[in-house]
Amino acid sequence: MTTPEQFERDLQQQYQHEKARHAAPPQLSERIMQRAKPPVSQRWWPAWRNMQLALSSAFVLVLGYLLLLQQPSSPLYYQIVVTSDSQYREVQQHRITVQKEQALAMLPGDASNAYQQYVETAQRNDAFHTQTGLLRQNAEQWQISVCNDLLLTVDRQLLAQLNVVPTPDDFQLQQWVEFVSNDAGQLVAIRPTSTVLQCPQA
Repeated sequence: MTTPEQFERDLQQQYQHEKARHAAPPQLSERIMQRAKPPVSQRWWPAWRNMQLALSSAFVLVLGYLLLLQQPSSPLYYQIVVTSDSQYREVQQHRITVQKEQALAMLPGDASNAYQQYVETAQRNDAFHTQTGLLRQNAEQWQISVCNDLLLTVDRQLLAQLNVVPTPDDFQLQQWVEFVSNDAGQLVAIRPTSTVLQCPQA
């Protein structure tokens, strides 16, 4: 009885014997070997893929490092600067600032909370004051004048934080608006109105 190892050896010998007897012509062997080789472009493909992967990983690492290096942005504050003018009794400049000095406690992110509070009351009460004025726009800021009594200037950065209905782009360059302030004097909302303010003649 033949063992599996002996059977394997016999089979190997038989294979070698048949291979020697039926050798392929050299030209055929050469052609088969040439077709078996991948083209030059395919031989470099794995290396190119690895290089792409390495470059992508390096880019992601550098980007992550740069994002970690960024300092957290300074908190922004709502600031009102009040001055006088020869034409107006009071001039108020409403703007966003990073300086805490002379700035009111409410942050611009709280403007939407104040507006929501105003909407929920659904009435004008002591916490909110509504006035009508003439709005004029330019590239840097909006100006709202209330006769000769008050001139408000509102910078574009602050406008982005306010609930302006409709959006700032929908306003005309000059139109009548109603603006709402909270008890601290901060603007909460600006919206168009059909009411026209009758100013006394100077």
